[in-house]
Amino acid sequence: MPTSTPITRSPDHRITRFFRVAAKFLFAALMMGAVASASSRPRYGGTVRVLLQHKVTSLGPMDESEYPVDQERLSSLIFETLTQIDAHGHARPYLASSWQADSAGRVWQFQLRAANFHSGSPVTATTVAASIKASSPDWKISTGGRQTVVIETPVPSAHLPELLALLRFAIVKKVADGSLEGTGPYRLSEWRPGERALFTANDDYWGGRPYADAIDIHMGLSLREHLLERHLGPDHAAEPGIDQVRTLEQSNQNLLLSRPADLLALVFLQGKQPAATSGRKQVDPHIREAISLAISRSAISNVLLQRKSTPARGLLPQWLTGYEFLMPAETSVENARKLRAEANSTAPVTLAYDFSDPVAKMVAERIAVDAREAGILVQLFGDARTNTVSGRKTLSADAVLLRLPLESLDPTAALAGLAESLELSPETSVTILGANRPEDLLEVERKALEDHRIIPVVHLPQVLWLNNNVHNWQQLPNGGWKLDQLWVEGTR
Repeated sequence: MPTSTPITRSPDHRITRFFRVAAKFLFAALMMGAVASASSRPRYGGTVRVLLQHKVTSLGPMDESEYPVDQERLSSLIFETLTQIDAHGHARPYLASSWQADSAGRVWQFQLRAANFHSGSPVTATTVAASIKASSPDWKISTGGRQTVVIETPVPSAHLPELLALLRFAIVKKVADGSLEGTGPYRLSEWRPGERALFTANDDYWGGRPYADAIDIHMGLSLREHLLERHLGPDHAAEPGIDQVRTLEQSNQNLLLSRPADLLALVFLQGKQPAATSGRKQVDPHIREAISLAISRSAISNVLLQRKSTPARGLLPQWLTGYEFLMPAETSVENARKLRAEANSTAPVTLAYDFSDPVAKMVAERIAVDAREAGILVQLFGDARTNTVSGRKTLSADAVLLRLPLESLDPTAALAGLAESLELSPETSVTILGANRPEDLLEVERKALEDHRIIPVVHLPQVLWLNNNVHNWQQLPNGGWKLDQLWVEGTR
């Protein structure tokens, strides 16, 4: 009988057969996934086009901006802080991987993670210390090695990690040409101040390359016509005003509204110098209190702003602190008239507002109507200088209507941000830094509002329109953006 010759199969043959079987299973799995959800998987590539109504002219974290909300949204693509605040208001590691404090809470040590600036140079304790020192000269900053930064504050600071998440404490490195360099998920590739900013993905980002190849920001556009006529077909996101929300909702547009976070407040510009030298008269305290009593915050919120805002009693919203309801909220035209009669002056009060903000104009007009009911004449005019501290110093107005962003989801850090914008005293800032309890912050707010130089009116939300092909655009409760996981369909 002939003997059979065994058939031998080479290792290459077995490997080939394995990959064929695996490919069949993989193909089947992909087909099932495609049927279940054709667009559920994140995709790399593509350019995200974003439209902003306002013009941002500087991206430096410490630079004064007329539109701080938009500036922070753009700057945070490039620059990062040691810590970050999550959606629940908790401090999380960012450029610092961990931290610890001494028993008194005055001396903090921050351990830095391995990260590089956009040029490829490493983030070191020396660079970080210099950056934070520029933001807060009163703190003692030192290094404890190549990757350890030590911060000593003048008072115990239980919430220092939360405070360091504010944009003004972002870590920046100055390069030879005077520009600023960051560590963020995107690099600045093109910059035309007030017109366009093009950010491209940082392939070497310590947190992993972002999905989108680029984010293309166009500024200073008239979004009203753009939204209604073109429906933003080629665009991915836009920032409409709260006055446009109802129209967009009726046309079934995809809108995201933050919590009522921004503070709209009437602020009297009372300088430390006498009126003869400052060029600005001092508004009688009775008049200030009378205007506060005359303002119908409920009507402004419920009627004028169509229930998209909440009446403001304090500087921080109730949903963040839990104590705003304890602040006084009396509205009495009768008492306002009595105070008006007791005032030493009957001169009109001039009120400036941002002429580029339709909401500010509407609210300012309503404040003037309410004040007239109490016998007080409020004269209005629009001026863009209302939006910056330096600009307000050049105004001849008695008061301004300010829209101030909620810079943090931590109450202590949020109040510290408002203290700088409202030019509260240095002593107040130190008190905020050392606050341990909500009662401490409540007391700070009460003292800041007791002389009626600052009159809270309403808390406003941030509004965002998104195209249906945009995924993982994270909007925080205060309106902040997190775009590191953003991706769009139709890209490869």
